[in-house]
Amino acid sequence: MEFQNTQKLKRSIRIVDAKKAICTAFVAALFSTLSLSAQSTPNPPQTPNPPETSTSETRSVSTSRNMEENSSSSISVATTNENYKFRARYNKSKTEGVKAMLLENLDKDNLKVTGSTFTWTDKSTGGEVFKCRLSKGQLRIFVDKLEASEDFVNKISELGNDIKHYVSGTSALEESKKAKAKAERELERAERELARAKRDVERAGNN
Repeated sequence: MEFQNTQKLKRSIRIVDAKKAICTAFVAALFSTLSLSAQSTPNPPQTPNPPETSTSETRSVSTSRNMEENSSSSISVATTNENYKFRARYNKSKTEGVKAMLLENLDKDNLKVTGSTFTWTDKSTGGEVFKCRLSKGQLRIFVDKLEASEDFVNKISELGNDIKHYVSGTSALEESKKAKAKAERELERAERELARAKRDVERAGNN
């Protein structure tokens, strides 16, 4: 009888020890899993960068007054990677001269005349590629650079430049001289500012 009790006691001890071992292994595995999860937290997905766009713009607005003819003009030129825009207002006496320049350079097949208004248009399946509208004392030109050929864009840009000189009574040579004189003035001002900055540094060093 005592032998049976002893055997039962040993089996109970072995069962308890086995349960303790299982619990210990479970706790160890749980801590190991938590530790590994904390160390390997996935990084959040990166936000995709927006598509790059490249757009440059050059805008020039000039006004001039011809005292001899008692007339004034206003020209606005805006050019980007996508389009070219030219707008001009001038004395109505210049309209015939501007019309002659346009008729010489533009295709007459795309011309529509309504009264005193002359309109050149060129369209594609994507929309309007070119439009030029001349009325008394006003001119507007638009070119879609993405649809028009490079040669045509350059041609219209040069034509707009010629018209600008005509209606304002200036010349390319005069503009070049003015730009050169302006650059020289800016260079002289920069040199004076540099010399003044050097003197300020020397005075600070002496103090």
